[in-house]
Amino acid sequence: AAAAPHAWATQAIAIFPTDRLTAPDPAQLTGRRDAMLAPSCPTDPAGCDDVALLNQLDGFSVNPRVAITFDRPIRIESVTRDTAFIVPVAAEGAAVPIPLGQFVWDEESKVLYARPERALLQSRVHALVVTTRILDGEGKRLRPAPEFLKPREGTDHGRKVETQMWKAISPTGLKWADIAGIALFTTQSVTADLERMRAVLESRAPPTVTFDLAPGGARSVFARDYLQAIELRRHVATSAMLLGDPVPIVLDLLPPTEVGAIAFGRYRSPSFLSADRHILPVPTRRPFPQPQVEEEIHLTLFVPAGERPAGGWPVAIFGHGFGNDRHVVPPALAGSLARASFAMAAINVVGHGGGHDGTLTVTRMGAPPVVLPSGGRGIDLNDDGQIGLTEGVGTRVGSPLQPIGPTDGLKQTVTDLVQLVRAIRRGIDVDGDGQADLDREQIYYVGQSFGGMYGTLLMAVEPRIRAGVLNVPGGPVIEIARQAAAFRPSVAAALQARNPSLMNGEKDFVEAIPLPGEPLMKAAPPGALELQDYFDHVEWLSQTANPVAFAPYLLQAPLRGGPPRVVMLQWAVGDRTVPNPTTENMLRAGDLAKLASLYRHDQVAASLPERFRANPHGFLTWTFFPDVADIARAAQEQVVRFFLTGKIEQVDSRFEIPPARP
Repeated sequence: AAAAPHAWATQAIAIFPTDRLTAPDPAQLTGRRDAMLAPSCPTDPAGCDDVALLNQLDGFSVNPRVAITFDRPIRIESVTRDTAFIVPVAAEGAAVPIPLGQFVWDEESKVLYARPERALLQSRVHALVVTTRILDGEGKRLRPAPEFLKPREGTDHGRKVETQMWKAISPTGLKWADIAGIALFTTQSVTADLERMRAVLESRAPPTVTFDLAPGGARSVFARDYLQAIELRRHVATSAMLLGDPVPIVLDLLPPTEVGAIAFGRYRSPSFLSADRHILPVPTRRPFPQPQVEEEIHLTLFVPAGERPAGGWPVAIFGHGFGNDRHVVPPALAGSLARASFAMAAINVVGHGGGHDGTLTVTRMGAPPVVLPSGGRGIDLNDDGQIGLTEGVGTRVGSPLQPIGPTDGLKQTVTDLVQLVRAIRRGIDVDGDGQADLDREQIYYVGQSFGGMYGTLLMAVEPRIRAGVLNVPGGPVIEIARQAAAFRPSVAAALQARNPSLMNGEKDFVEAIPLPGEPLMKAAPPGALELQDYFDHVEWLSQTANPVAFAPYLLQAPLRGGPPRVVMLQWAVGDRTVPNPTTENMLRAGDLAKLASLYRHDQVAASLPERFRANPHGFLTWTFFPDVADIARAAQEQVVRFFLTGKIEQVDSRFEIPPARP
């Protein structure tokens, strides 16, 4: 008979995540709802608010912060891809174990924190497996924990799930005696909100785009030949000086030989957002209610010069970046697209473009100036009298909804873009001759930075877009914000605004989170574990608009059994705005490396003017700057060729592309 385990043998005494922290809920797609224990609300009111938001979700994060608690110290180096891992239960095809990484060890509490090496698929049961091959401080194997050898206990999972679980584990070669503990957990629904919002749109007639924004409802379509200037004044305040300084639109990049007309139009889109920039949660098995409010969305359209093709101009929708708008940046790309006979359309992201009272002044030869509304979507959310460049895309800092951030604003933006696709398919008559000027079938997408991020969501849920280019995207948003020096102050302000504050430094914070592939973090400084917990909650709440969480649904598991999406991802070595590790999160999650073009800024930076050496993030739109315009033109040529052929082509030695597939 086997010897009885010693009383002092080390055990795992808690494993997270686990469906024991959920409650049955037939209104959810997963059949359950999170039921996390809240902290003391009098002493940690912000933490209590966070848990209340999490407990509205139908499962755990697709990038869960794993926590394994031991009753004694362990040898950290014994935790490997074979001794602790996650495996999908009832996976399509063979279940492949997902290793853990980004380890953090808390010696005091004897808790090992980790993340899966890639994002998990949504709405699926997974098993977190801890083996006896993990060694304790004396070099002895873990002792099995009886409580965790019956993972169905405390959940509503049936015997079938347990059978499927063992079927998924068996290819690893593990035997019953090798298991120290297992936790079953279900991942949340990620795409359900946008799928249901799109269904609401499809239940309505497609919108009509009109070009009647000039005074008195006159037409707002302007031949490029006669345009002398366009000047934007953003609505930046609610009192006193309402409008900001004039910003000229660069027309030199839009020569009349390439761009025939610039049109300013509008259409209506249902608004799911509340006044505090939140979409009220609806159980994921139920349809979204019909919104009672519609928003007027303003559109800029660049029409190529020359004779319109018989079916209309192919059209590329452009998604602008964080803090930009549909006016200033699009000219950097519209000329290249027009040269290849593509029209280009752009709208403002929620919360962008200044407030609704901004103006566009159009100056023409031989005619008086025309003043149009600028179509800004910003609001004074914090009641300080100012309208920031991005104010209104996210929830208010310091409010109970703070952790949601821009999640719902991004979903609304994607919905508005789906509505634009529907308008194009209905037919957009720009010149007023009764004929559709845009091809109803040839619809494309190119998004930069923030536009690449919400563009990932759009490409996943909208199959009628033929091809899409995602330029310098990354995710999740909280990871970009904490890793990029430009955004860390905003994260610090959010930490300071919490009650109690989570700031563990005077001006900056120390989170002590290793990047994927980095060594384990020991001895985290005071307050770092609390920061890690908060960042995990923010990411968890953001998954319904996180491009990393949506990446698997482009190629690997297209929604509703649809075809794989035709996508290309462009990124740059040394990006300081969307740091490379956050782009790599997307590449791993969606197996997108084979569809990525990499601008090797590291190889050319020394030859560039100093102002362009540090950060290559904006390389796609560097046509504004003669010294580096050739890099932008190469990137744009790659975009055009991808639209025309569906292939990633080598356009320049500074861009690395994947090997050709057989």
